[in-house]
Amino acid sequence: MAYGVIDKTLEQQIVNIVQRTLDDHYQGALTFGPIRVEETDDMVTGEWYLHIYIVVDGDYELLHDHWSGLFSWHIESDLKAIGVTQFVLHSFISKDDWTWFHKAQRLDF
Repeated sequence: MAYGVIDKTLEQQIVNIVQRTLDDHYQGALTFGPIRVEETDDMVTGEWYLHIYIVVDGDYELLHDHWSGLFSWHIESDLKAIGVTQFVLHSFISKDDWTWFHKAQRLDF
């Protein structure tokens, strides 16, 4: 998938996949959102990839498990089903850190 093809409709589909997958796994133990999808250029390889930023509210320690470390792998088939084939990187950010983090990263939300 080339750069610039993630429009608002596709971004919302990606967000829905992320939200559903996390909600199904954590069953209310954590809440998630906002979720932001950014197309990012790997400065070393020149390849474009998706970086999914996920704000987490609740006991952040619950994310220190094997499942959350492989989260991008868990959503890979659902993303391919909607045509997203780029490499996906994810970051969980605690709600407490979000206030400064989104400004530092210049994320528009």
